[in-house]
Amino acid sequence: FDEQPCDVDPATPAQRSVMYAGTTALATFYSQNREIIPAAHIPPVMRQAIIAIEDRRFLEHHGVDTEALMRAVVKNSQSGEVVQGGSTLTMQYVKNVRLYSAKTAAEQREAVEVSPARKLIEARCALELENKLTKDEILSRYLNITYFGSGAYGVQTAAKTYFRKNARQLSLPEAALLAGLVQSPVRFDPYRSPKAAKDRRDAVLNDMQSLGYITAKQAAQAKAAPVR
Repeated sequence: FDEQPCDVDPATPAQRSVMYAGTTALATFYSQNREIIPAAHIPPVMRQAIIAIEDRRFLEHHGVDTEALMRAVVKNSQSGEVVQGGSTLTMQYVKNVRLYSAKTAAEQREAVEVSPARKLIEARCALELENKLTKDEILSRYLNITYFGSGAYGVQTAAKTYFRKNARQLSLPEAALLAGLVQSPVRFDPYRSPKAAKDRRDAVLNDMQSLGYITAKQAAQAKAAPVR
């Protein structure tokens, strides 16, 4: 395990560039439509939503959640296919960094292939990153790099794409919707599949309630809100 290569460079991911004439924006260029924002601009409700649905033990583990990993192995073995990942947010962050920094098609395939080798590298790098970065830094970097569908990379661009607002202005149901998109941006696309998006959003809200992030009343009110 210790001999696994950890060539992950958690540098600032690619952002969009804007061409101006004076103060007027003329055009935007990007390979990944992303706008990096500081941790202070990501509201607690967004952080709580992504932890609840993607890695509920994020604040407790040290990069690798052996409990979740073993649970995933059992469920996947029983079903005969991958139904549960077992990756922590830190491991997902490592995967995204490797994918978006890949320079060749082969490197891209290697970053996302379903294999024990990939999981081993992600686990090794996750443990190393957790010794270098705080939980808050890892979570902020994850939310700035991950893909939310509809061409939106990072939570700031996602907030503007889906709700025409900055990430720091996200409401509870909006944050829950975005958090639910990460697992499958296509399947839960609110434009094409509003019911699936709402069901997924409500699942996020249920998980937030179970972790004590929100009350039953807050969850009920958020679930009553339509997906706009």
